[in-house]
Amino acid sequence: MNDEELIGTINPLDSGPPKRSTAYDLLVRQSKKLGWVATKAFHDVKHILHQEIALPRAGQFLNGFPKVGQVRKQQELEAAAALKKVVKKSHEVLAAVRTVFPMTLFPDSIVVDRTKLSLTKRTFFWTSDTISFQIEDVLNVSCGIGPMFGSLTIASRVMSSVDHYQINYLWRSDAIFLKRLIQGHIIAKNNKLETDGLSRKEMIETLCELGIDSDR
Repeated sequence: MNDEELIGTINPLDSGPPKRSTAYDLLVRQSKKLGWVATKAFHDVKHILHQEIALPRAGQFLNGFPKVGQVRKQQELEAAAALKKVVKKSHEVLAAVRTVFPMTLFPDSIVVDRTKLSLTKRTFFWTSDTISFQIEDVLNVSCGIGPMFGSLTIASRVMSSVDHYQINYLWRSDAIFLKRLIQGHIIAKNNKLETDGLSRKEMIETLCELGIDSDR
């Protein structure tokens, strides 16, 4: 290439120092970059949106929740277990005493539990008469004691033929203990004192403390 041709290719407008970029030019370039990033992100999201999303079926979704029948059955089982526990605890024996042999050839017995009092009168081998009544139905209990033996007389509102039941020839200490226990039981029931939460030992101590005679 000769000098004339070289001169012909030079743009007289390009002579001089390079032109500096203005703030407007920088803003245009940044806008183009942001537009390119946004367009790429849109294409990526569009592919995801066009994909099919598998949702769980209604049966699979509901399997995570307990059924109404199962909940009701569980509640019934819990109620039955609670009832059995209450019944078992109500039969917990607080005291069981027999009359002294051979003073009575066929010993009688008195059993006191958390809810009732049972009296058994034996007249012959394998022969007995038993009467049970709730503590609330006991009207009064009295005790007669001697040097060695004692007796209990229990009056109840449920007896039709007699108004009291007497047990003789108990050991002296047993007669005093039963009198205090039954009397404390009557006081607790009449005053609606809560004793279900007490253990057997705590209940015996509490009832005996309530039933002790104030002779001073």
